[in-house]
Amino acid sequence: MLEIKKEEIKKLPEFKHNVYWGPEGTLYKILRLVPTAKRENFYTYVNSLQNIPGLILPIDLLKDQTIYGYQLPYIEGSQNIDEILKNPYKHMDIIATIKSMFEAIESIIQYLILCDVRSSNILIKDDKAYFIDWDSGKKLSSSELLPICYCVAVNKRIIPDSQICDILKTLLSALSIYYGIDMEEYFANKDLTILLEILKSIKANPNLIYFLDYILEKAKADDTTVDLKFSEIIDFVDLPSPKEKERLVRKLPH
Repeated sequence: MLEIKKEEIKKLPEFKHNVYWGPEGTLYKILRLVPTAKRENFYTYVNSLQNIPGLILPIDLLKDQTIYGYQLPYIEGSQNIDEILKNPYKHMDIIATIKSMFEAIESIIQYLILCDVRSSNILIKDDKAYFIDWDSGKKLSSSELLPICYCVAVNKRIIPDSQICDILKTLLSALSIYYGIDMEEYFANKDLTILLEILKSIKANPNLIYFLDYILEKAKADDTTVDLKFSEIIDFVDLPSPKEKERLVRKLPH
């Protein structure tokens, strides 16, 4: 671990919003959560992981009296999904990008629950997806209650932080790219059965509807065994037509 005092970091002119630019294409991220024995154990666990596709792992942890942050690589030329919705890549392969997003999240949830999955925390570069801000996450076996970016609900019941929850939030981000509309804006903190009914009504791709229905049924049953991989289904999903996008806009909740 890097033994650097937090006060020294905060005095640097580059320090802003819990992040500062480090040397040689790195960033330093200051943790927002109050360090506890459980949190430090989780940070050390993540720091020990290797070769998880699509997860930006720390280069090293920052330690003072406690672990208070981490050093991570900067993905030059990447944009998060929120940025892409405002300024789309000219030659972006949308299907390949969504496939990469799900290959990543399907791999990540074998090791940890990210919890803070949202479009601003998913970077895209050359049609490849990278998940950042893992520090609000937890181990699969953990019962910790952590602050979350937003909730998703099924049948009016909030889905707790889980593998299913991470998948559902990834799907909202993927649909944002798919339709070119910020789906988080419409469905964060709302019941996702509404989304399912909308997709059915606009005659969205059957494979897309089938996967969402499958995941919602798993969430209803508190069943975390996800055997169906969207990274494989997406190969059979065509891009939506302009008319389908128009039908979606008319149906979105306001």
